[in-house]
Amino acid sequence: MRRARWVLTAIAVTALTLGIGTHRHELADATHRLVTLSPGWAAALAVVAVLGIVTDGAFASTLTPGLSVRRATMVQQAATASNNTIVGSGPVATGLRIAMLRTWGVPDGTVGLTIAALNLVASYSVWIVGLGAAVVGATGAAGDLVDRRLHAAVIVIAVAVLSVSTALWWALLHRPAIAHRLARAGQRPIDAARRRVRRLPAVDLASVAERFRVDARQLARVHGVRIVIAAAVEQAVNLVTPLVAVRAFGIRADVVSASEIVVAYGLVRLGAALTPLPGGIGVTEAGLAALLVRAGGPTSDVVAAVLAYRAITFLLPLFAGSVSFAAWRFAGAGRWRLGRAPGEALSAPGR
Repeated sequence: MRRARWVLTAIAVTALTLGIGTHRHELADATHRLVTLSPGWAAALAVVAVLGIVTDGAFASTLTPGLSVRRATMVQQAATASNNTIVGSGPVATGLRIAMLRTWGVPDGTVGLTIAALNLVASYSVWIVGLGAAVVGATGAAGDLVDRRLHAAVIVIAVAVLSVSTALWWALLHRPAIAHRLARAGQRPIDAARRRVRRLPAVDLASVAERFRVDARQLARVHGVRIVIAAAVEQAVNLVTPLVAVRAFGIRADVVSASEIVVAYGLVRLGAALTPLPGGIGVTEAGLAALLVRAGGPTSDVVAAVLAYRAITFLLPLFAGSVSFAAWRFAGAGRWRLGRAPGEALSAPGR
């Protein structure tokens, strides 16, 4: 118990680093709220934290048939830790995913499909959650948390982005001619680069695109239901986490309603995703704190809740990702194999 209080105190000290601007006495009150959190609520926060890690790994494993949930979780946490620490970490996180998956014998084609699917679902999730939050806000269920015009703008933009993206991906997967034309257009700059830099490997983008199209359709046909269920469960846990964090610090429903928390979470998550800052640092903390205080939450309780929420979604992945990377890199990564031949079909049963 004493160790847990030291950990919570350390989390409170990171408030300034995480970008939460507040008065000194309010930060002191938030620190006190953290270290005196009841064991029951501390356990509830621990449960949602563990569920977040497990459901994230379970979802990733559905996109890489044959890869265990444990290994998929290690990849996800290591990549998330990279995203939370490095500005413009996309290439770094992608390279780390490729290295870890290759170590376990995942074929290159499956690696590329997995990374593309993860990025696609992540983008869809952000826009869908943002759209849902804007719809809830536009109906007045969350009061006047933000201007109704902002809700309307988010709804229009989100619907447009989701519609165009869905139409484009449907065309790429179901219309080979369209995929081939796009591949030919993309081949020109690749060939031009190879004429300048002879060491670049030759790439036949048309064949790569066709193989990707076939593999993606097979993955959706064989594992589509599992992917949708796993993604829905993961997003449900993500949504429950801020709700539990707010209620853990005594902010009752008659002070800040569940609808207001959902709207704040959805809009802030969308805003953070549109910034280049690693892990949405600063934007998430300041945005959530400002909206929850505006909804009527006491400042010190809100700061404590936001700190606890960010400890789960920002600090915990740093620790879990570091452990995962160390286990993969230094604990015999070369001996861990997926147990599947490199050319085996995607429909192979999971293990």
